Amino acid sequence: KKLHLNYPSLLSIKAMLQKFLPCKNEFSKYLKTIGLSKDMLVFDVGAHKAQTSLYFNRLFKESTIHAFEPSSQLFEILERNVSLYENIIAHNLALGNMDGKAFLSTSNSDLCGQLSNEFREDSIEIDVCKLDSFCRKKNISHIDLLKIDVEGHEIEVLNGAKDLISKNAVRALYLECDFNSDDTQHSYFPDVLDYLKSRNFAFHGIFDVIRYDCTYGIGYCNALFVNRSCRTPS
Repeated sequence: KKLHLNYPSLLSIKAMLQKFLPCKNEFSKYLKTIGLSKDMLVFDVGAHKAQTSLYFNRLFKESTIHAFEPSSQLFEILERNVSLYENIIAHNLALGNMDGKAFLSTSNSDLCGQLSNEFREDSIEIDVCKLDSFCRKKNISHIDLLKIDVEGHEIEVLNGAKDLISKNAVRALYLECDFNSDDTQHSYFPDVLDYLKSRNFAFHGIFDVIRYDCTYGIGYCNALFVNRSCRTPS
């Protein structure tokens, strides 16, 4: 069923940001040390309801943010949450390792689904394209910060950005991952580390760590990688 929601008030957006911001303080301070602070081009892949896009908009002054969300239900919420900001551009689109169609599963986990090339009863057909293809179409030559949170398909998105990555055109990457190889909902950190180390990225730390219990340890986190061609401001 299609959701019918009212436009958010300024107070509701502020409340969402205040709930989201405290865990981000360490991350925002670190970004400034590597020269990521304003006048940036930011991609939020797997933007959900625009929580991270709104945070980035507050953090990076005078910046343009492209927010990608393939779920039509989540996209409706996202679009309304960013309606007050002309610099946040919303796209009802999935990014992956191909151009064409794919299937997005529905989920009880806050509407987060996973991409598949095969149809299942609980899935819907969506548009998907490579990041390289999108940037060529939009005449985008570089990305300052690429955030990816796509339920375990982070490397597929990176595979769709081979041209940009080979040209060192992505300055920093911020990806959701975990340390449990059996967890199919998140990318396995060692796989992400090996992939990016061989493509001129250095690992700079993990942030927003979510721990489950003493037997499981870290449930998931966000990992920051910075291209080695970048230089820390003096």
